[in-house]
Amino acid sequence: MKNINTIENFTGKIVPVELGQRSYPIYIGSETLDNFGQCFKFHCKSKRAIIITDSNVGPLYDKIIKASLASVGIEFYTITVPAGENSKSLGVVSKIYDDFFKFTVERSDAVIALGGGVVGDLAGFVAATFKRGIKFVQVPTSLLAMSDSSVGGKTGINHPCGKNMIGAFYQPAFVYADINTLKTLPEMELGCGLAETVKHACIRDADFFDILEQNQDAIIALNQNLLIDIVANNCRIKAEVVAADEQEASLRRILNFGHTIGHTFETVLKQYDYHHGQAVALGMIAANDIAVKRGILSQEDSIRIKKLLADFKLPIDVEHDLPIDDMWQALLQDKKIEAGKIVFILLQAIGQCIIADDLGEKEITEAINALHK
Repeated sequence: MKNINTIENFTGKIVPVELGQRSYPIYIGSETLDNFGQCFKFHCKSKRAIIITDSNVGPLYDKIIKASLASVGIEFYTITVPAGENSKSLGVVSKIYDDFFKFTVERSDAVIALGGGVVGDLAGFVAATFKRGIKFVQVPTSLLAMSDSSVGGKTGINHPCGKNMIGAFYQPAFVYADINTLKTLPEMELGCGLAETVKHACIRDADFFDILEQNQDAIIALNQNLLIDIVANNCRIKAEVVAADEQEASLRRILNFGHTIGHTFETVLKQYDYHHGQAVALGMIAANDIAVKRGILSQEDSIRIKKLLADFKLPIDVEHDLPIDDMWQALLQDKKIEAGKIVFILLQAIGQCIIADDLGEKEITEAINALHK
């Protein structure tokens, strides 16, 4: 790992994110939270930390993080937000800023995001914007956050018109993932992380897809050594893409496979409480339907992907009616629209994809409609 210093004697895997002066390591291990303070002190050189967590994760893991920080002489404060997507809002951000002023947070301090993707996005955005930027660290506790959202520097909050519409690219000082935290994860949240895992395999690595197919039971059973490898593979794929295109000018857009339609499920169909991974799974299936009809993806590969998502207990269709007009209007607000064209990621085969900007309303809405059981 050129130009990236890491702590010694870490028992696990370390994946580098190569971004020049903004490079950082991703530590992936099991039962390693006790040593987090050592890593924090090594990378951040900060005397104080502000832990941002949520009402679900805080009671489980903030004590061990605090004890680890105290063991190396780091002072800390904790801010706990309500668990759930609603915390990614301007109102919650404003309250956190208020706490930062109360704690007299300085630019030399560092934010620790302890939780899943919501906490990571929220804390990262606060760190990126308070006093024009203070250091922050990702401590992801969900598979989705470990495999995807904690890596790459995307931070943000939601707006009523769309998900993650307000945000910044802001890289962490390091990422520290302890696979053992997945033992307290609800089954549904594990599935959401597996959706992003399937996505990475689909767009970039056919061999990784084979591994997922062959080890479904062990993955669901949370085999620790296997999960370290699974998370490391996810991080390697995302790190390679981010290193080539940090701010999503070209290649990084492939990481949005399944997200274009997926985000409309989260934005428009809030009454059904679609979680991110569930929505992405449906988005991937819809995108594959388009690719098959265009003749660029085989029916066989599309079926393999659908089966793997189903085996990971992710939705592959919906029983309720779909408000197609509302979903189309939400698509028109997508961040990835360029010159009025919706940018889609389509597979050519498992492990290979293309960026397409020539899809029309009829083609897209038919694929959404096809999701209705």
